[in-house]
Amino acid sequence: MKVLIVTQQRIPHSGGLSTHVEILLAELKSGGHEVRLIQGGMAHSPKWKKAIRLLLAFGSKNKFVSSNFKHTLNRISHLVAREIEQFKPDVIHTHDVYASYSVLKSRNLRSIPVIQTVHGPALYEAQMGGADKLPAYKELIMNCEAVAFAKAKHFIAVDSGQAAILTNDYGLDSRKIDVMFNCVNVSEVRDFINEPIDLPVKQPFFLVPRRLVEKTGVRYAIEALAQLKDSHCQLVIAGQGPLRKDLEELAARLNIASRVIFLGPVPRNSLLPLFAKAKAVIVPSVPASGVVEATSLAVTEAMAAGTVPVASDIGGLAELIEHKHTGLLVKPANATELAFAMDILLQDDKFRDQLIKNATQKVEEDYSSESWSKKVVGIYQTYAK
Repeated sequence: MKVLIVTQQRIPHSGGLSTHVEILLAELKSGGHEVRLIQGGMAHSPKWKKAIRLLLAFGSKNKFVSSNFKHTLNRISHLVAREIEQFKPDVIHTHDVYASYSVLKSRNLRSIPVIQTVHGPALYEAQMGGADKLPAYKELIMNCEAVAFAKAKHFIAVDSGQAAILTNDYGLDSRKIDVMFNCVNVSEVRDFINEPIDLPVKQPFFLVPRRLVEKTGVRYAIEALAQLKDSHCQLVIAGQGPLRKDLEELAARLNIASRVIFLGPVPRNSLLPLFAKAKAVIVPSVPASGVVEATSLAVTEAMAAGTVPVASDIGGLAELIEHKHTGLLVKPANATELAFAMDILLQDDKFRDQLIKNATQKVEEDYSSESWSKKVVGIYQTYAK
């Protein structure tokens, strides 16, 4: 089967969608399928073209942002049209509404089925980033959603919450939706975890592999560290984002700045050894601007790496983790409850080892990339001629 994968984002990048797409590409190729990738981003747009768009927008950020984004969508449409002629895919699998819009607007799509994986609500996430202040950009996003949800043949939602948004907010027929949790390449993770750590990290530590934005709730992990009984334990934060300065100031106010290690963005091959050696991987997400955390690759990778996932009891996180069996769930935005969970893992090795044993079995049976990719191919085969 010939499969064309399309996303508006750049691959690779630091984030779960990138890992998801990379795993899908690898599994499809290993299964004997022909695969090509089209990706977005503005890296292909010369600075002089951006300057012209800024001039044409008369300095309006609203017009400039929407113009830039239209350029990206048009570029994807052009690339898709070329691949349809040259590659002749049996199915096109998109990974955001922007990619779906671009594909569905391609001049020569004909009857090729478009399958979209829904990783999160595009409009809600854009509003969290300030899209309400850019009405032209917001209108473009809404148009992308309208076209994608009306014309794509089938949808793969990464958790039940995303499926509910599709049916409740956009009126999709539930028969057009499959819920498939994000997977993990277990063997690949285990190939990486024994690599040496060349980073300023000391045992014992908890790892927070999160972007530094509101919805990831990193501040609550910092506040929890300040409440731990072990005053030597470190909190290692791997990720970058606009809240870094605020979080550094929070750690200083709590007098734990020396114990909170901000690594910035860390390549996956360097990050996975940290997973394995951490007391737990913490995913302290909180609802923000209507966005609730979907299934997290950090959770499944923690399970595969042989450590305990500790996460907020919300969204896809609550679907991935069975509390006190494969990990621990805590109330969102509750540093005290999170600190209690962290203290247990520091003090009770027997309980922690049992969680790891259960999580290892769970990830191998239910979240492995091999079984997941077979289900994806099954959906392709339903629609491909």
